[in-house]
Amino acid sequence: MRRSGRVAVAFGVAGALLVLGVVALGAGSAAAGDGDGSLRIDAVRAAGGPMVAEGYASAPLGGPVSVRAGGRELVADTRWADRIPLEVALVVDDAAGQSNGTLQLATDALAQLAPGGSGPTRTAVLTTSGGPDVVAPLTADQASVRAALDGVTLSSTKGSDLLGTVAAAADLLSRGDPAARRAVVVVAVTPERGATSLGSAERELVAAGASVEALVVGRSAPVAQLARLVESSGGDVAPLSSDEQFDDGAAAVATLLAGRFRTEAALGEGFTERTVTFGLDGRSSTVSVSPGADRRGPAALEPPVAAAPSSVERVVDNPVVVALAALVGAAALVVAGWLLVSMLLGRRQLAERLGAYDEAATATLPDGPPTNEVATVPILQRAVAITGDLAERQGLLERLEEDLERANLPLRAAEALFFGAAAALLGAILVFLLTGSLLLAVVALLVGVLLPKVVVNIRVRRRVAAFEAQLPDMLDLLAGTLRAGYSISQGIDAVSKEIPDPMGRELQRVVNEHRLGRSLEESLEGVAERMGSEDFAWAVMAIRIQREVGGNLAELLLTVSRTMTQRERLRRDVASLTAEGRMSAMVLGLMPFILGAVMYVINPEYVMALLTPGLGYVMLGGALVSMVVGFAWMKKLITVEV
Repeated sequence: MRRSGRVAVAFGVAGALLVLGVVALGAGSAAAGDGDGSLRIDAVRAAGGPMVAEGYASAPLGGPVSVRAGGRELVADTRWADRIPLEVALVVDDAAGQSNGTLQLATDALAQLAPGGSGPTRTAVLTTSGGPDVVAPLTADQASVRAALDGVTLSSTKGSDLLGTVAAAADLLSRGDPAARRAVVVVAVTPERGATSLGSAERELVAAGASVEALVVGRSAPVAQLARLVESSGGDVAPLSSDEQFDDGAAAVATLLAGRFRTEAALGEGFTERTVTFGLDGRSSTVSVSPGADRRGPAALEPPVAAAPSSVERVVDNPVVVALAALVGAAALVVAGWLLVSMLLGRRQLAERLGAYDEAATATLPDGPPTNEVATVPILQRAVAITGDLAERQGLLERLEEDLERANLPLRAAEALFFGAAAALLGAILVFLLTGSLLLAVVALLVGVLLPKVVVNIRVRRRVAAFEAQLPDMLDLLAGTLRAGYSISQGIDAVSKEIPDPMGRELQRVVNEHRLGRSLEESLEGVAERMGSEDFAWAVMAIRIQREVGGNLAELLLTVSRTMTQRERLRRDVASLTAEGRMSAMVLGLMPFILGAVMYVINPEYVMALLTPGLGYVMLGGALVSMVVGFAWMKKLITVEV
């Protein structure tokens, strides 16, 4: 029942982790969908002259874009799409590995980016299969662009040199109007397999001052490479769930490019601000600015994040924690004063003070030495007494007393419970103050509660194992004393002085109890029950039967000793045969924690993803469930009853 209870508790904790992870994952997904990308800044040039910012905005357009830095608004001049030429290079993935329908839908959708209206001034078309292929150079002829798109067909060449084609498109755009905005619109479906490096494509885009607007569909699309290009040059990657979304994706890109703007603002002398905020009709975007340098792409324009407060600072800044700390501090001062007074003056009652002068009071004092207590301070004694009363009502006190007695620990059960609970609570509070994580604090509390029980169980098992290992030798010695003419009680007394602890200690207790009037059989049965030894119980049963029916007790004890020796030999053989399974269980159990610690030292951010609400909790819960099932299975396989 105890084993099944522990397994049930483990499954309960794992299930709670799974539920928390799923709930947090849903919350995280909802939060990820928030945000307003209606005002986007792709580049800021602050190297000489006024600061120039380039970006895109959704409708309504035409209003002034405000520029604020250091709490003051700068004088700015904004130019919109009608005053800014736009050059676009359309990069079409025509490599084998996709369907003709996909390519047809993509080229039809990109026709919306042909020159005309508030859209591109000039457009070029390039394909990716087998290397960069300029299907149509930069041209203002709308019909030529549409014809070039209609003429793109699925290539027989597998593999898409996407990065090389993007670099070629950036080089093509750099030869155009230097005052124009430049954008590379990419449609990607198949994996990138060209020889051009990602860094080379990034450098070409930055040199051309072009951003990347990517439409990707399919699991094999090179999303990671395109995201890197966007980080360094500006733009966006739009994953599409199906081919039918090409039209909507291209329309969104066309609308975005039609909302292009360029804002100039005079920084003035002594400008030292590191962040600038651009605003339009209630929308805003804050970017990082470096006077005397040009910045492009989200990675370079990301505003500096203030250093996150440490766990201790977060706790200290919390007003609730401050109030609780004040209350706890005041209570601690009161308790400290009370303890000091109690230790100096004591709390002896009047009868105890007059006991030395009163024969009647002296006669009522208990005999023998006083009880050895760890808690000598009155307030601690009161706390221990309350803990003992609560544990006794729950039926825990008696079991704990038996365990402490088996482990030979000089502690009272109530004291062990109180000091164990206090240490676990203090440890959990310390972990929370150091890490700021409630989950880690709960884990520390559970470890603090379970660790004393584990230590006591280990001591009990070791002591019982040593007791049973001494049992055959004890029976041989006892048989020898009986052959020498001793009685059974005298033999036990003689053996108790010769054999070491724990057998000698338990036999000496039997002798003392027998001298105080308890029968020898009852004292020996008490040892068997206290130590939980079936072998010793059989030996006691043999002694009882011999005393009732007669016979040669010495020969009986030798026979029992030889039987126990053979059983111990068999038990060790079984332990040797199952050693590999036990070692495998230990290695498999420790490996996740050791690998986790090593990976945390190497890359802390990678491991901390598991300790954050969301998918990390789900994975931890699943891992815990799998470990519990595996350990239970291996335990069943390697456990052999002898």
